[in-house]
Amino acid sequence: MVWFGKACNGTQERVSGDGGILGVARFERRRYATGRIAVMSAGVMLVSGAVAFGAVDETDPLILYADVSTLFDSNVFRLADSAPAEAYGGSKSDVIVDPSIGMRVNWPVSRQQLLLDAQLSRPTYVRHRQLDYVGWQGQLGWDWQWGNAWSGRLGYSDSRTLSEFEDVMLGIKDLVRQQGGDLAATYALTSDWALLGSLASSQQHHDQRRYLDLQQDSAGGGVRYRSGLGSEVTARADFTRITYREDLLIPADERGYRQWVTQLAVVWPVSAKTRLQGGYGWTSWKYQAEADWQRSPTGNLALSWQASGKTRLYADYRRAFESPGQNIGRNLIEGYGVGAEWQASERIGIDASWRREDKQVRQVLAYSQTTDYLRLGLKYQPDPALQLSVYGQHQARDSQLPLNDYRAAQAGIDLRLQF
Repeated sequence: MVWFGKACNGTQERVSGDGGILGVARFERRRYATGRIAVMSAGVMLVSGAVAFGAVDETDPLILYADVSTLFDSNVFRLADSAPAEAYGGSKSDVIVDPSIGMRVNWPVSRQQLLLDAQLSRPTYVRHRQLDYVGWQGQLGWDWQWGNAWSGRLGYSDSRTLSEFEDVMLGIKDLVRQQGGDLAATYALTSDWALLGSLASSQQHHDQRRYLDLQQDSAGGGVRYRSGLGSEVTARADFTRITYREDLLIPADERGYRQWVTQLAVVWPVSAKTRLQGGYGWTSWKYQAEADWQRSPTGNLALSWQASGKTRLYADYRRAFESPGQNIGRNLIEGYGVGAEWQASERIGIDASWRREDKQVRQVLAYSQTTDYLRLGLKYQPDPALQLSVYGQHQARDSQLPLNDYRAAQAGIDLRLQF
């Protein structure tokens, strides 16, 4: 499920995450006209393509898609109300047009499965043209099986996105390249019990905030039990090593840290309409420059209820550390929210959600801040090959540092064609 989109930076956002992260003072009318013409032309091409290529089956081994999204963002740089717009090209708001193309491959070979999901995008800002960039997201995977007991996945991913402006102050354009590979394996002891193992390695490169460049290596394992009624219990431990590449106040080799995460996770289908899942454990870490280990409880809880054939309600809670490479410190986030999805008709779906994130920031300064996200969306799918999405959302952050407060509203429309 997607709680909210971070739509102005081209990441999922759709999102950290899911606003984006990370001017031109003068704005010519012809740019608006060019943007409108481009969107209208792309829309005509997509609709024409839907008519030409016909229906799409999600089980097809190859699916191509094209997408055009247009977003109005009232506060692109996530600035406080007191921040002068003149310092940011004369305006805090902008319209972002983001065309993209992609493909999904699902190719079975005997008992194996080859997977590919690749997307190329070109977000274009009508006012703040210096933020334009070319981005991509790609995943290559092999779902493998060996004999009757061994199975797993071997994967590789590569992405290039714009850092979120909630984390990047002063409107700095910071592009992030992430590349990594992973291997997961499962050994079936019986029909109910299995041993789990995983290895992963990735790199992160920033073109501006290079002090966040890092190498992340991890390994983990555990045991899983699955009942015939759909319940699942997993106990596992994961070790991660973070190595920074740039000095920042202290040498790079002293900035890194080691981390252990131990967790017990449960999935419980309470009834045919209700599903509960959650996990609880501890995160322990030690910086290279320190002698003592620190630790904090972490976990999550999610409840989903199919209230009727057309309506689903959900709620969740999580306590976890921010992903490495987003900021220089180890920030702890507690997030919770509720949402609803309503299938109004065979072709129309409506979703609404609210989410709050409480962040304990531990960087040069230690402080707390709270961010609220409110979203309302509508999807219209007249054909399996064509989907139109419209949404609006509001974000507000209150921080102990007044200059970190902000308010932002977004309204977007997205047209997607699959063939």
